[in-house]
Amino acid sequence: MKTTILAYVIALGGIAVIALGLWSLYILITERTAEHLEDYLPTTQTIAIGFGLIGIARALDMLLVLHGFR
Repeated sequence: MKTTILAYVIALGGIAVIALGLWSLYILITERTAEHLEDYLPTTQTIAIGFGLIGIARALDMLLVLHGFR
């Protein structure tokens, strides 16, 4: 049960990180402060980390199902 909660907390954290990355990308685009492609890399990496967290949470959930804990 505790591991299932951990999977959901990790997934929620991933969604929050994606939302923050999209927000910062929106700020960059609307204020036109980014002049080069390298200026977009931190926001793109933030969004990618969020997807990675969701993937880890999904893998943990699948592991629980395979071992019969859920």
